Amino acid sequence: MSNILPCWLQRWLLSLLSLLLCIMTTGCWSAYEIQQVDYAKAIGIEYKDGMYHIYVQTLDFSSIAKTDNSGKTAESPPIWVGHAQGKTMSLAMNELWRASQLHIAWGHVTAIVMAESVLNNQHIKDVFDMLGRFPEARYTTWVYGTREPLLDILSTASIYNLSPLDSILHNPLPSYMENSLFAPVLSFELIAKHNDPATTTYLPVIALNKDLWLQNKKEHDLFLIEGAYFERMGEKFNFLSRDELSGYHWLIKGMRRAPLLVQKNGVIYGALSVGLPTIKVEPIIRGEKVTFRIDAKYLTALYEYLVPMTYDEMTQVSEDTLKEQIMETYRNGLKRGVDVYGLQEKLYRKNPKLWHKLSGDGENLILTEDSIETLNIHLTIPYTGKYKRKV
Repeated sequence: MSNILPCWLQRWLLSLLSLLLCIMTTGCWSAYEIQQVDYAKAIGIEYKDGMYHIYVQTLDFSSIAKTDNSGKTAESPPIWVGHAQGKTMSLAMNELWRASQLHIAWGHVTAIVMAESVLNNQHIKDVFDMLGRFPEARYTTWVYGTREPLLDILSTASIYNLSPLDSILHNPLPSYMENSLFAPVLSFELIAKHNDPATTTYLPVIALNKDLWLQNKKEHDLFLIEGAYFERMGEKFNFLSRDELSGYHWLIKGMRRAPLLVQKNGVIYGALSVGLPTIKVEPIIRGEKVTFRIDAKYLTALYEYLVPMTYDEMTQVSEDTLKEQIMETYRNGLKRGVDVYGLQEKLYRKNPKLWHKLSGDGENLILTEDSIETLNIHLTIPYTGKYKRKV
């Protein structure tokens, strides 16, 4: 190169190359250090007195990262909750930023909790319209309704001083796999159903319990699902408690397992774990009259056997109990004007023209107490634990 270019030109080219390398390796100028970031993990939304109230749960990096295999610490990780209000959600969020000491990262939100005051057509649409416009927003966050103060919900720590992320609020699947009563819902599922007039929007209700688990004989708030909200034909959401929904989970295809008491004439014979359902719902159309035929099959495990009973009698008693709980839940829904099992959607998929006519484009409930014409339940008990069932 020295034989071709003069020395001054060589130095100029080397300087230019060095400058270009510096420019190409400065892509992190706008990045934040980990310790300079608040990680928003949950958002709570409430509407009262004409104002939106925003609650944001933030965690620092040490609360999210696990320092060892167990993830347990000597003290409960700190939980910070910010609260602000505004006439719109965006104004409330900007008000919150005024006192934010650090940059808030929104791409890690895993839970959205809406108060009962938000759960009507107008406000829930405002919520997802605003959140959907954020570039960092994700549609794979868990969504809940609640009847409790949002500050209490977002300030609750997990068990064993684990990260707050190890709880039903941020990770509901482990609990649901053990007791499949109320399925968790992701935000894209809620939005899809809410925008479809033929479907019933379902939203689990998260609450706090102080009685089921104690820490050194002291009460400690822990999360549980106490019931669900259901949209009533394009109007506001209605709350149904766990007692009112005793049979709801039996007709949910994704159910993993749920307990069933085998009881007849006041005598408890045992307890079953019912799961892995195969469910078929078929609309029966006769002119403009529509009824439904439901066929459901379940695999069951016998985990508690107290009083001898024949296999046929045990399955019959269990099937009758399932039918009774399913119908009771169905009637509880009708009292609130709610299609709990989403039967009308089955008609819409089969005959949309008739559905539009009978429901008034989704404005009216077309179900009655006699709409379930046939309910066939078939239950088998292939597993009896380590012991054989005695007749």
